[in-house]
Amino acid sequence: MTFFNLLINSNNNTHNSYIKLVLAAFLIVVVGSISACSSIEKIRSDSLFEQYCNEEGRVGQFIYERVALGEEFFKPIPTDAKELRRVDEGFYIDNKSVLINKDRFKVSYVVEYWNKTMLSPIGPIYAFESTITRKSDGKTLSKAVSLLNMQGKVRKHLPVYGVTCPSGHDLKRIPLYTGTHDLIKKTFYKQ
Repeated sequence: MTFFNLLINSNNNTHNSYIKLVLAAFLIVVVGSISACSSIEKIRSDSLFEQYCNEEGRVGQFIYERVALGEEFFKPIPTDAKELRRVDEGFYIDNKSVLINKDRFKVSYVVEYWNKTMLSPIGPIYAFESTITRKSDGKTLSKAVSLLNMQGKVRKHLPVYGVTCPSGHDLKRIPLYTGTHDLIKKTFYKQ
């Protein structure tokens, strides 16, 4: 606060006026430099992010094998409202007409959602990957990859939304970067 008081209060002493002028110029240079660096960083991260998003096979949903599940993998859809609220929505298939038994499913398959990997410290830019793997042979049946550019926003404790790809919406108006990670519905079907 005393720094700003020095700038505001006028004093006839030329030495004090010179100090005020130098401090004001220094402050302007520092603020301008920080602003310029953050703009350059944003431009660099946007360019790199666009490269990653346009790279063939980098983002999107990839179904390597569709799997037919036998009757033992399914359970009846609960009729009780309380039980129905406990059902994991991700285990419905065939337009919510069939429900996979989550416990039985996990014996044979591994589902990993939103594994985060830093692609570049510029931005930073992250890849989020979800996969379904068959335990018996270790084969990846499907995966989905989304990218996130934080554009210099590095807050750790508050949610910060950056730019994502793939961009756009599916037919149900769900953003593609979240909707593409709904792999169970697109990988499995009832035999």
